[in-house]
Amino acid sequence: MKKTLYLYLGLALLAVFLASGPLRAQRPDFTTWLNLGAAYELKQSGFTLESGLEWRTEDHFRQTDRVGLSVDGAYEVLPWLKVGAGYEVHLRNRGEGEWGFRHRYKLQATFSTRLWSRLKVSLREKFQHTLDRNEPDELRFRSRLKLAYDVPRSGLEPYVSVEMYNGLARGEHFDIARMRYRGGLEFPLIGRWEGELFYIYQDEPDKSKHVLGVGCVYKF
Repeated sequence: MKKTLYLYLGLALLAVFLASGPLRAQRPDFTTWLNLGAAYELKQSGFTLESGLEWRTEDHFRQTDRVGLSVDGAYEVLPWLKVGAGYEVHLRNRGEGEWGFRHRYKLQATFSTRLWSRLKVSLREKFQHTLDRNEPDELRFRSRLKLAYDVPRSGLEPYVSVEMYNGLARGEHFDIARMRYRGGLEFPLIGRWEGELFYIYQDEPDKSKHVLGVGCVYKF
């Protein structure tokens, strides 16, 4: 029953995403995202702690867009439900040699199950509030549907996901502010290190970007 419910929920959400269509973005950019992180699972408690560093480029790889630091925690309430919270700090390139800080807090819930034995499906709902003294506060509600396949006896896990950002600030009326389409591969490295390669197409009303990404995380 639970799997059937999630299947219908996932298909319905996917239909909404596809119906939204491209946001008619202009001037596509080509960028890179590089991530380095660490994760620690408190055994038999259901808690997981994570931290990460991120470097993003912009303008066809020619300059830094931002550097970020994040700290996140999650708790497994049920085998199919995790809740979490996190905090981020960004150093952003504002152009013309000017840099500035902004910070963000976020709350999220992730519903997950398996379809058949190897195919995983998850739905993540996230609220985030970004504060920048030089710009209006940004409030977003993010919905991400993800499918992943656990390749037997290999440690490889290819995945695809689609994520919708809705505006929550005054005057935004829950409008779609961004769509993000992602595909990637997670794989084991050496010892406790795990790697990830991914591609993202991000679409916004006035711009779009192609992202090539590399991630690496150490799991304690």
